[in-house]
Amino acid sequence: MKKWFMKVLPMVAAIMGFDPEANEPLDFSAEDMQKLNTQAKQEGFAEAFMKFYNEEHVTANEDALKAYAHFMKEQNIKPAAAAENGEAQEDEVIPVADEKSATAALQALVKTADGLVKTNAQLAADNKKLKELPEDDVPEAVIQFDPKKTNTVKHSATHLFASNQSYDSLDRSWNKNVIDAQNGIIKPSASTVWDKVNIDKLNSDLGAYARRNATEIMDLLMDGYDIPAHWSVVSNIQDQYVFSSIVSGQITQSFKKAFLPKNKQRFIPVLNKIFDKQIDGSWQSSELKSIEKSWLNMFFNEGSTPYKDSFSLYLIEKLLNQARKEDKISIFKGVYSNPELQPTVAGDFINSMNGFLKLVNDHKNVDYKPHALAALTSTNTYSVIKSWLENDIPLDVRNQPGLKLGVGNDVHRWYIEGRETAKGLMPNYDKNAMNPEDFMNIEFVKHPQLEGSGFIYLTMEDNIGLMIDRAGEESLLTIEKKQRAIDFFADWKLGVFFKGFGGAVDSTDPLNYDNQIFFSNDVVVLKDTYVPIGVNDATPSLSEHYALKVGGNNAVATNITNFDDAVAGQVVYLYCDDATNAPTIKNNANIVLATGADFVMAKGDKLTLLYSNSKFIEFSRTVASEAALETKVTIAADATTADAADGTWFVTSANTQATAFTNIANAIVDEVYTIEGGSATDSTTIASSGNFLLSATFTASAGAILKVKYNGSKFVEQSRA
Repeated sequence: MKKWFMKVLPMVAAIMGFDPEANEPLDFSAEDMQKLNTQAKQEGFAEAFMKFYNEEHVTANEDALKAYAHFMKEQNIKPAAAAENGEAQEDEVIPVADEKSATAALQALVKTADGLVKTNAQLAADNKKLKELPEDDVPEAVIQFDPKKTNTVKHSATHLFASNQSYDSLDRSWNKNVIDAQNGIIKPSASTVWDKVNIDKLNSDLGAYARRNATEIMDLLMDGYDIPAHWSVVSNIQDQYVFSSIVSGQITQSFKKAFLPKNKQRFIPVLNKIFDKQIDGSWQSSELKSIEKSWLNMFFNEGSTPYKDSFSLYLIEKLLNQARKEDKISIFKGVYSNPELQPTVAGDFINSMNGFLKLVNDHKNVDYKPHALAALTSTNTYSVIKSWLENDIPLDVRNQPGLKLGVGNDVHRWYIEGRETAKGLMPNYDKNAMNPEDFMNIEFVKHPQLEGSGFIYLTMEDNIGLMIDRAGEESLLTIEKKQRAIDFFADWKLGVFFKGFGGAVDSTDPLNYDNQIFFSNDVVVLKDTYVPIGVNDATPSLSEHYALKVGGNNAVATNITNFDDAVAGQVVYLYCDDATNAPTIKNNANIVLATGADFVMAKGDKLTLLYSNSKFIEFSRTVASEAALETKVTIAADATTADAADGTWFVTSANTQATAFTNIANAIVDEVYTIEGGSATDSTTIASSGNFLLSATFTASAGAILKVKYNGSKFVEQSRA
């Protein structure tokens, strides 16, 4: 029999738990064979062993038994009868070979048992001695081990991991122990004295480690905008991209003898302008080198070089992300401003190009006619859009394939909510449908950039796109290093194009919906996208845009007396963007202000004017310094209480007699209330008693202010002035 088999048989029998003397074939399961292969560290071992065992070993044993029986028969030896009651019969015959085997096995068993008894006795004695010994944290011996079998920790002469971090310093004994262990010696924990110095140092290290290992610089850039997937991109545009649409009038008529041609047609060009955009940036060496001594050094450790290339590239990457976000906003909301108005001042990104809404504005009531729909709200959007599509959009348009209905995210949400209210119980209702009801040829397109505008439009899917010059040039930066400074810049072109809007056959005819391919509601857009006016301009032009930034471009404070290029019915939005040279809007023959007096603007102030009958009439104003102030409630003369339902700031009046203020009804717990003195005539007083807990009696003389906080039972003084 093969030697390898006889060597591994005891091992396999022990692992798999079978008795080789049983002489029964083996039938391992797949799981058993996998277990045996794993133990043997050899794939296929289990299959080979089982095959050999069944084919060779069992067969050999069976042959041996047959030969033994044949021998017994030839020698006329009868098999021994079974013993009764556990006793062997007197005439029992034991073969010599079997007798020796049994004797040897018995002797081995006795020897093993004797050894175990002695070992157990020794362990019991040792255990008893150990129990009697006092506890000692310092071992009697240092355990030696093979350092080659341990994982190596890289380190410098002063720090674990060569990190230069305080918590990895080798002056910490616990860190030094790691290096010692690598050199073959394990020191006990008692080698570190855990006094206050080391405990404080460890606590400090834990804090530093937590801070150090927050290895992420959070990018506060939140870009929730996108570019519509169906917009095509046209490249190699250097200046303008011109499309022409043709509109044809009636051609057929009843038969007449006379020749009466009436083939009226008109080509309507759409000139789409592409805009130059740029990025300019610069860092001085002092700015870059300052990171060497800051926490940023752990991210960008480049030594003493003044340029800090990896840090600069990281910053540039983030700036490019910001640039792409600005592009996506200006593609929709951009309003171009002539850079010559501010030739030496870096301009606002929103003024770098004319976007989608600006182009729509320029063509509205010129090449297409908008629909006068109700202002969209959360309650009427579903019904307004449904009616618009079914009743206002021409039949031959609304049945065209591939129509896109562009809306803001809020308008789409309102439409879905309205449809769910109206149709939610119907069996075929689909909440996630991206098509308006009954119009499978029209697909909603959500634009985050339109959110809050209330603007919606309908057009062909290939009517709108983007223009560029060279693909990818918006991310190609030139980086220059000179005199320990880094300058970088990029130039690219970007624009939005329309293929067409519509138009009448005769340019003098009024617009109608029959010859349009672009439809929208009629809402004012871009009223919060401002363009700067010229230096010290007293009569700003409205030809470029109707929302103007005033003041920031002035060299001196300037009076605005009128506006040029106004259109009847136009709304003008003014925003003051400067505190030093803020303008004054004059109340005169051209501008009619609600107060009847001039409006001296301050930074952040807003003014809205309506142009009618050749005059600009004030519609509303917002004074920045007052915008955040609470509404003040004047309480009646001689009033002893106020009502929190009316507000939180109360002003007393001139009283006719001595008046003691005693309570604020309907107060809310933890709310702060203000009592302001409005008159010196019999001024209202508040005593520290009853519902009020004050530092002293408060007299509400003119201008005096008391603030109290309600705790559920009393108004506790918070401050007074």
